[in-house]
Amino acid sequence: MRMWVVARVHGPDEGGVQTYVAQVARGYARAGYQVTVFAKSSAGPRRVVEDGVALVDVGPASQVAVYLRLGLAMAKAWFSGERPEAIHACTWRAAIPALAFSRPLIVTVHGREVGRPVGRAFRLLRRVLSRTTRIVAVSDATRALMLARLPRLADRCIVAWNGIVPPPERPADTGNAVPRFITVCRLVPRKNVAAAVRAVSDCRADGIAIDYAVIGRGEDEPNVRDAVAEGAAIGGLGGIAMTGYVTDEELARRYRSADVFLHPQIALENGAEMEGFGLSVADAMAQGIACIVGREGGPGELVRDGIDGLVVDGRSPAEIRAAVALLARDPAYRVKLGESARTFARDNFSWDRHCRLTLDGVVPAPG
Repeated sequence: MRMWVVARVHGPDEGGVQTYVAQVARGYARAGYQVTVFAKSSAGPRRVVEDGVALVDVGPASQVAVYLRLGLAMAKAWFSGERPEAIHACTWRAAIPALAFSRPLIVTVHGREVGRPVGRAFRLLRRVLSRTTRIVAVSDATRALMLARLPRLADRCIVAWNGIVPPPERPADTGNAVPRFITVCRLVPRKNVAAAVRAVSDCRADGIAIDYAVIGRGEDEPNVRDAVAEGAAIGGLGGIAMTGYVTDEELARRYRSADVFLHPQIALENGAEMEGFGLSVADAMAQGIACIVGREGGPGELVRDGIDGLVVDGRSPAEIRAAVALLARDPAYRVKLGESARTFARDNFSWDRHCRLTLDGVVPAPG
């Protein structure tokens, strides 16, 4: 039994959707499907097989050219007899070239891409999603955002949380003399990283020792750097670092030594620009790291306030600062939160479960 996965992005390019594409494809392969991914990346054009998944990478091009190349690649496979049981488009735009093929169509919605379109783009969104067999929202927040705009699609939209790749076990207590806080994300305004930096800087200015590393890059980097410079002026040099991109090995080392994960995200544009799930938050929970997250968007439903971490109003500098100070000063409490987070992540974040929920009632299981 064959499964096609369609995406407009793929590794080695960075991003949460790229991670989603790779993990869903591997999940289907573990379930017994013959999986072909049709996608584009900066490394294409190429055809490779990795981890039991065939990748047809049409290479970089303009948006319209990518759609045409994806459609042609799928047509070639279709007419060569490699017809799938279903097609899973990893975003609604990636579903556009899949509409030509008479197979059950699954579309994943992640958040902002269903909240932001207006005018002709919204009409196209509505047309694409109205022709789906199943819509998979990665969080309740994402489903609510979509149904606020397209309420008639409620009966075909399910919620399936994303998964994590289980990390190696690490000690619950890192033994750091100075607590280590980290943020790992793409630096965009909704992540609210500048506010996180200011909260840490204020705590350090009050004499609370904290080491803090911001790991990632993106369009909001200048604002984050300004916040770091402001913090250096009031709290002294050192203690807050911006690492930019790091290797997988370095990232794993940072996770192993971290005490707190800081991610006080907010929703922008009247809720349209939101964090749909928060893969980095789920990864941190799986590591056994206490998390401080914003109330708005997906991370606010992943972290149970006072059980797995702290949920704050990301628009309130005082709330972020108070949460940072509390976990910096109370190592026993942050260890307790981290242990609960690890258990919750192990029990609830599974790519195999995500794939089962996605296909349940749509296509039969292999064998």
